[in-house]
Amino acid sequence: NKYTLPFNEKITLSQITYNYPNASKSVLKNINISISVNKRIGIVGKTGSGKTTLVDIILGLLNAQSGDLHVDDQIIDKNNQKSWQNSIGYVPQKIFLTDDTVAANIAFGVDVKDIEYDKIVQASKIANLHEFVTNELPLQYRTSIGERGVRLSGGQSQRIGIARALIFKPKLLLLDEPFGALDNLSRELIATELVGIIKKELGTVVMVTHSIEEAALLSDEVLIMGGNPLRLIKRFTPPNVSGSKSWQKLGLRKSLEVKDFQNYLKIIRKISYEIIEKGL
Repeated sequence: NKYTLPFNEKITLSQITYNYPNASKSVLKNINISISVNKRIGIVGKTGSGKTTLVDIILGLLNAQSGDLHVDDQIIDKNNQKSWQNSIGYVPQKIFLTDDTVAANIAFGVDVKDIEYDKIVQASKIANLHEFVTNELPLQYRTSIGERGVRLSGGQSQRIGIARALIFKPKLLLLDEPFGALDNLSRELIATELVGIIKKELGTVVMVTHSIEEAALLSDEVLIMGGNPLRLIKRFTPPNVSGSKSWQKLGLRKSLEVKDFQNYLKIIRKISYEIIEKGL
């Protein structure tokens, strides 16, 4: 029943500049980015470069000192900020979990009596969580996961976060360093699963990461951000390797052997940097 903002064309960040209170220098300065509907965009930058600040601007959690955030032809301000936030599914680096059931954690913030289990199951299937819940948990979706999700692995916790973001069918899915808190094996499993999820089930996706190969793997376009203050350095289309055997493996299997996945990322990284160097 939440009101969401219409999003049919594009998101535009226009001349965005942001300073934290009492800071002598801007974190973001004159940022201009457009994200078309149904596109998958990877935003890449070093840790601590200002990517999270940029995410918070897109989420409407921070208001820029100058410049505007547009969704289609509407400027996001205090009058429509909440409606815009209702349109977004957000997956942070660290998933917040409570000592409650799987269902309550997916439908986080919804009163128990109002939980719609059909929506939870649908989102869980997309997030590759449903099989684990139904086959391995004693009370399935009514199983308690313990404080901070201590009964779950990092990968299972991340899948709950993805299902939570998808339950209300967001118009924009925003992934902020979604693999950062995972061990290497879980990182690779979730990344390969996300390839299938994003390509088949979702519309507009923005992923923020420090890893150019992960951004290239999951995106139609990659934006390289850098500098102090943060600025757009390069925008490029990732290498088209969709016909390769490695890509076919990613599409057909939920997981890869670690060696296969790492080799595939090396190919992505090498070709991506070649594209960047030619364009600079």
